[in-house]
Order: sequence, then C-alpha cells, then structure tokens
Amino acid sequence: MFDPSAADVVSIVIVALSALSIYLAYDITRITSGAPKAWYVIILAFAVLLVRRATQAYLDILSPSNDVDVEEALVTLVVVALFVVGLLMLDLTFRKQLTVSQGSSG
Repeated sequence: MFDPSAADVVSIVIVALSALSIYLAYDITRITSGAPKAWYVIILAFAVLLVRRATQAYLDILSPSNDVDVEEALVTLVVVALFVVGLLMLDLTFRKQLTVSQGSSG
C-alpha cells in the first residue's frame, strides 16, 4: 500500500500549485486578449517547471531511498505559493479592469 511521506506530499502540492500557476497565467492571457505576448513565455516557463517538478516527484515517490532535501522542497513550496498568490492577484485586477472598461463602453 502507498504510504506517502511528508516530502512526497510536499512534492505533490508543489506540482498542483505549479499547474494552478499555468492555469492562472493562461486565464490572464485570455482576459487581456493575448497581450502582451510575454504571457506565453511565462506560461511556457511554468510548464517547463511543472514537467521538471512532476518528474522529480514521480522519481522521489518511486524510490524511497532517494534523499529529498526538505529545505529545498519547502523553499520551492513557498516560491510556488507566492507565484500562485501573485497570479491570482493579477487575475483579479485584470478582471476588475475588464469589468470597468465594459461598463464604461456600454
């Protein structure tokens, strides 16, 4: 039976938050009608990090003898959480601006 360690759970949370970062960045791109194109580069960067983190989490879970650097995992978790919070704040700001501009043009 699968018995996840704390490091495995942290790795899974990091992967989930990374996927959420991709979604939020994509949502901002949709709200801004694809402008600026730099959002596509940001989405690609988040996707590359997601693949790396998912691969690392998979290997860590498969091989319990792998030593997971807990400090590195926690720092990564904090950074990814800050990305999610920042992107969520941007998303809400862009949505509010879109609502205001649609209200003033109508």
